[in-house]
Amino acid sequence: MHKLQEYPGWREWKRSHIGYTLNFDDELLPPEKHAKEFKFSPEMEVEHAVVTSYMELLITANALRDVEWYFRRHPFSRAPITRESHLKYCCEMYFSRFYQFRERLKVLSTAVKSAVPNHGLDFGKLIKKFDKEFDQEIRARHGVHHYEAFDDVAISRIALLELTDPSGDRESRQRAYQSHYRKTANEWASRTKRRSMDLDMFVEAVADALLKTCPFLTVANN
Repeated sequence: MHKLQEYPGWREWKRSHIGYTLNFDDELLPPEKHAKEFKFSPEMEVEHAVVTSYMELLITANALRDVEWYFRRHPFSRAPITRESHLKYCCEMYFSRFYQFRERLKVLSTAVKSAVPNHGLDFGKLIKKFDKEFDQEIRARHGVHHYEAFDDVAISRIALLELTDPSGDRESRQRAYQSHYRKTANEWASRTKRRSMDLDMFVEAVADALLKTCPFLTVANN
């Protein structure tokens, strides 16, 4: 970050970019002046790509952590989105985070190769380890993306319990429905929290490897 802040023109462009973001719909603001991307030198460009690629990994890990809270609350009581549908959508979002992380690992691998051609890191081995660790999530995401919507027997039971049985005790059925929904939602939230911690281990491993391999990430001692 220190190197970036000292790069000629970066601070000015950043301030301009923030101003453009805040006022892009202002008819008096010349759009061409502020919408262009900042251009680094070729050397700085490849270094910056490594940092931004790593940040995307971190963002994905944080996004997975957020999914826990989507599982914990159904905010659509007055909308035609059932609790069953809400949990299924959350599951599909949960699975997609692992695929995103895997793809961004590949992008980071390419970026490191450009910045440090002889880096010696085995990203292929890391991705294989990732695939083994999160095999169930990746397979589920593949099924959702290519074949059919995610289905889970515990979630499907919520929809059945939500239907009122004319011959049964409505209050008992409602209690059973609410209890099962809370139990299922909490189980998925707990799973997300646990797997987020597992994903964090990959983030930390990548960070450690980059610091040891990319000399431009090391702050020189005065």
